[in-house]
Amino acid sequence: MPLCAEEIKKVPQAPGVYVFKDERGEVLYVGKAKDLRQRLLSYLRVENQSPKTQVLVARVEKFEFFLARSEKEALLLEANLIKKHRPRYNVVLRDDKAYPLLRLSWAETFPGIRVVRRRRRDKAVYFGPFPSAGAVRETLRCLSQLFPLRRCSTAEFRRRRRPCLYHQIGRCPAPCVGKISPQDYQRLVEGAVKFLRGKGHSLINELRQEMESCAERLEFERAAVLRDRILALQKTLETQVVSLTEDIDIDVFALARERDKVSGTVLFIRSGALIGKKNFHLSQGLEDLAELFSLLLRQFYDQGRYIPEEILLPVIPKDDKILEEWLTELAERRVCLRTPQRGPRKGLLEIAQRNALEALAARLKGERPYEELAQELKMKLRLPHLPRWVEGVDMSNLQGRAPVGAVVCFFDGLPEKTRYRRYHVRMVTGPDDYAMMYEVLKRHLLGRMKEGRLPDMLLIDGGKGQLQVACTVVQELGLESQVGLCALAKERKGEGEKIYIPRRKNPLRLSRHSEMLRFLQRVRDEAHRFAVGFHRKVRSKQALATVLDQIPGVGPKRRTTLLSHFGDIKALLQVPVEEIASLPGFNRKIATRVKEYLQESLRAKG
Repeated sequence: MPLCAEEIKKVPQAPGVYVFKDERGEVLYVGKAKDLRQRLLSYLRVENQSPKTQVLVARVEKFEFFLARSEKEALLLEANLIKKHRPRYNVVLRDDKAYPLLRLSWAETFPGIRVVRRRRRDKAVYFGPFPSAGAVRETLRCLSQLFPLRRCSTAEFRRRRRPCLYHQIGRCPAPCVGKISPQDYQRLVEGAVKFLRGKGHSLINELRQEMESCAERLEFERAAVLRDRILALQKTLETQVVSLTEDIDIDVFALARERDKVSGTVLFIRSGALIGKKNFHLSQGLEDLAELFSLLLRQFYDQGRYIPEEILLPVIPKDDKILEEWLTELAERRVCLRTPQRGPRKGLLEIAQRNALEALAARLKGERPYEELAQELKMKLRLPHLPRWVEGVDMSNLQGRAPVGAVVCFFDGLPEKTRYRRYHVRMVTGPDDYAMMYEVLKRHLLGRMKEGRLPDMLLIDGGKGQLQVACTVVQELGLESQVGLCALAKERKGEGEKIYIPRRKNPLRLSRHSEMLRFLQRVRDEAHRFAVGFHRKVRSKQALATVLDQIPGVGPKRRTTLLSHFGDIKALLQVPVEEIASLPGFNRKIATRVKEYLQESLRAKG
């Protein structure tokens, strides 16, 4: 039912969420409202609409709504539906992955430190988020020099009987085998916590006092260790940019806009220190900046990210009270949205704004809007729909052995790695590439039909034969009007890359510098990389299983343990005998036999 006053007047005057769909049933837009009827009626008043809203309303063929008990509940439901459907006319955050955190299992006698992506409600203390995996590695490197803590899992810690490699290089005190007392280890933990909370300067004073006390007691070796720790800590603190004197956590947001392109930056302030930043892009822009920030915050903090005490914004959203209530509930402590007018916090907003402008400039430099490219793809490849969701398919095998298939997914021109898929070929024996592709494509499209998210276009790595297989699968499933197809054949004898499309006899040839060709090559190459990587992993695992079958004393149970723990021969060769011996069902004798047999097998092949 298109938008009309008669139908809208049947909608209750209550809080909830509405969903606009086109003639295919694809979700175009998801919105929330305090009063659903009034909000939907506002779409009929053309004089108050922006051009983008007018285009949206013209495409709406039907709508549905979901009632909620409160405006906050509607806010949460809207976020879930946007995350599920990725509607074309909604603002979608293009960097919605969870940032890495450090987790310290505080409740244990010898707490370990681990990198995680989700904050749980457990007896542990979390530090972060860190802007990248590289930032986490650098922090762990500094931490292992200053306050070395165990980095093994709790299961490994319990079964270990010998010190690990980290102990041998001085990066772990080996509490697993009693090389350090609980009291001394606790002092390391307290130092690590202070360091991670940004209290480095007070920590230096404490270490200096302890060093002087050790020197007075003639404990010169311990004093030397503390002296080195102080020097390393001072060097580390020199690289930190401290913006506030308060011990407080803050996230600072800023956006930059040019036409319909919006980019932004978030600065991470932890314990008053600026520890990093992250740039992001929004797929759509709204005229109302306050509403844009509201949508941004909902998507940014909706995936278990750390929520600081304060969030600084250039403008406060209209629904700030509901947002604060929601964020406070998630963080389990008071969270405030603020727009500072002066002082250090105002300076942080200015820093974030400069970074947002830089991110937007980098995005616009030489960039062509994907929608223009998508229109070109639709026209030249004769696709049934605008290709927002593009998937690339590739197969990999070695003369029919260890056959696998892989599918990669791009959304609006960028990889959507949560939708990548890998397949073992089950029904085909021998080197029959077409039969393998048929099996993988059919299983994949059946899975996508169950998920309710078919690709707009499938790109096949291959030529006419591979394309015909894909056409057969699509026809059998009745998807000709929904899924577009093309095949990209690699260049041979200087002829250039060839693009094959259904119902066209001759291949399409594009200029080597064509942006459309470069995009197709990017999808094809990503599918090839993903398939080859999976194939190598499968082959390596099969090779390890074959070798293990020949080792005396390694039966099915031990073989399964080694395969699940290490995965391939290379990984198994790199670990010390002690680590193999610490696995369930193993001892040093069996571990030594496994190691020697693998090394001998490698020498025989080399």
